[in-house]
Parts: sequence; C-alpha cells; structure tokens
Amino acid sequence: MIRSNPNHPTFLFDNLPINWLMSRGEKYTFVSLLEAANPDVAIEIGTYEGGSLQILSKKAKKVFSLDIASNCDQTPFDNVEFLIGDSKQLLPSLLDKISNNKESLGFILIDGDHSTEGVRADINSVLKYVPIRPLYIVFHDSFHPACREGIIAADWQQCEHVHLVEIDFLPGIYIHEAVGHAQPRSMWGGFSLALMLPEKRTHELIIHQSNKGLFDVLVPHSVHAVGPLRKILRKIKRKLIR
Repeated sequence: MIRSNPNHPTFLFDNLPINWLMSRGEKYTFVSLLEAANPDVAIEIGTYEGGSLQILSKKAKKVFSLDIASNCDQTPFDNVEFLIGDSKQLLPSLLDKISNNKESLGFILIDGDHSTEGVRADINSVLKYVPIRPLYIVFHDSFHPACREGIIAADWQQCEHVHLVEIDFLPGIYIHEAVGHAQPRSMWGGFSLALMLPEKRTHELIIHQSNKGLFDVLVPHSVHAVGPLRKILRKIKRKLIR
C-alpha cells in the first residue's frame, strides 16, 4: 500500500503530547531554526492547539502566544503568556512592551491570520521593532498563495534592520489528496525566513524566491486558480493556441 501523507511518520516527533500540524520537513526545520536563534524571548502568532508552542516553550525562556480564539490559553505551559485577540491590535503594543523592558526577543513565528492583508499587517508591525539581538522571523504557509502575497507585499525595504528575506526558505507542498483540513489540490506549508539585526543594512535588500518556478507551475493546477487568476490563465492559454 502506498500513501501520500507529508506529516506522518516524522520519526522523531510522532510521540509529542499535542498534535503538531506541520509537515516532516517543517518540524525539522523549525527546531533547527530555534536552536540557531537560541531565543530568550519568542513570539508566536497563531496558537491553535499548541503544536508549535510545545516546542517553542522548551527552546525559549519566555513565550508570548497570540490567538484570536478564547480557549487557547487552556494549554498548560509555565513560561507562556497568552494574549487573546486580534494580532493587528495586540502585536504592536506587545512589541513596545518588549522594547521598553529591553527583553531579548530572538524568534517570531507568524502563523495566524492567513489572509493577504492579515499576513502583511503582522509583518509590518514587526518591521517597526528595533531588535537588540539577531531576530529570526519565520512565516508558516508561505506556499499558500494568499499568505505568500502578503509576505511579498510587506514593507521590507522601509525597514533598515532587515538583512535577509527568503520566501522559500523551505518549500511548501501540493496536497494531492485531502489531508486533515487541507482539501485536494491545495497548496500549503513552507517557511519564509527573515533576519533582522540591530545594525542597519548597508547592502541592497533582495527578496529571494528560490522556488518561485515551482510555485508558478503549481498554482494553475490548484484550487487557488480562481477569479482574476483564472481569467489571466485563460488569456495566456488563448495566446498560446494562436
């Protein structure tokens, strides 16, 4: 029997107490980035069931976890402070608090509002923060068209503390068969990575998209090829036929 499941088995993370809704590659990459960042303080936007939070809470001394759902604070972690509400309102004041307290923020996971404007708003809030140490910013579901558009549209060039942006730090996946909440022919997962440093950037900032070709090839065959995108694809097809 052959099965197509990008999440299981993971070989190292199968026995975690809380279900972690990330693919095998994402789990390994997430842990590696956390170890590289070695943060005293971390922020997670999008708590859900606490799958990623169970890892964050072990790798950081203190974690702020933001979610719009009121039941997310029921997850038991001693070093986690839960903030319930819209991240567009919560995140700016949290970053101000961290800055005023001179806390060592070293890692942020953005995995909350998956709309284009929601992702863009979360990133732009972070870009107003001035880091006091290297700050790793990880964005989940960078392969999802709406999320990807929000990441690319953020005000990267206006923040002088951004030194690296890679949209496809880890490529996402094409869901051929339904897995969990993901419908067939959908595009999910993947990590974008940005690095902010205390010193200002002196080089040209390039927004890297190392797997743009793969993304562009898959979108027309996915459930995301609707509305304006479908019209554009039809026009291209007509030109090719002529």
